[in-house]
Amino acid sequence: MLKRKAANFALSKQVKKMKVAIIGAGNVATHLVKGLQEAGIEIPVIYSRTLASAQKLAEEVPGAVATDATDFRQLPNAQVYLLAIPDGALPQYVQNAVFPEGALVAHTSGAQPMELLTSLAGVETGVFYPVQTFSKEKELDWRRIPICVEGASPKAEETLLNLGKLLSDQVVLMHGQARKQLHVAAVFACNFTNHLWGVAQELLQKAELPVNLLEPLVLETVQKAFQFPPFTVQTGPARRGDANTLQAHLQLLQTQPHYQHLYQVLTESIQRAAENEPFFGKQA
Repeated sequence: MLKRKAANFALSKQVKKMKVAIIGAGNVATHLVKGLQEAGIEIPVIYSRTLASAQKLAEEVPGAVATDATDFRQLPNAQVYLLAIPDGALPQYVQNAVFPEGALVAHTSGAQPMELLTSLAGVETGVFYPVQTFSKEKELDWRRIPICVEGASPKAEETLLNLGKLLSDQVVLMHGQARKQLHVAAVFACNFTNHLWGVAQELLQKAELPVNLLEPLVLETVQKAFQFPPFTVQTGPARRGDANTLQAHLQLLQTQPHYQHLYQVLTESIQRAAENEPFFGKQA
């Protein structure tokens, strides 16, 4: 046991000596900077296509150089370069970027393949995908954020796994297709759900009702979804087949045809799921 603890401590010291450059200055990049600093990892360079954005983020990192240059060979050296930029900008950026030979370059996308980086010459490549929604204004606990890593070589995978463990208690080796599936699921669980909460908020505001009336309901729904298979504890008029209530809701949404259509699509999806799931108990 003592030998294992000593080995882990030595590994931690070794990885913390690693220098990690951050490519990007948006939501993901901002939180990576905070997490890496808390883990004691040096950040020598912060890049943004807008120099002012790189400078603003670099103000939070003692000694970091801000840049909008895509050739990193003349800048302070780093062992790892994390590409925390939007998916749509990644292909063009990779075409223009040049990194020091032997460096490890990894993108943070859940949807983009690792092979997107194969055109980069003389470097190791990989993926470092944190499964979380990031907003600059909202603080997060990196220990609770799952990180999925992939490397083009065993050496790259080992480096990214060790780096991830300094940030998170849940680091998973996950290759391309599985990561894409996870990302699709995350869009349903996070992005679509957030949009629906936005729709609900708009409907409440239109009726001049306080938004916090839904807070206990939303919290209970999320907690229950992680205690039971969600389809088996689905509630509401669509699950009950309550045609009168469904029709009344559609009537209320007549002036908002987009939301009316969304209501119909989700109702049909709930009903299709109910046909394939046992009905457990009385649903509210």
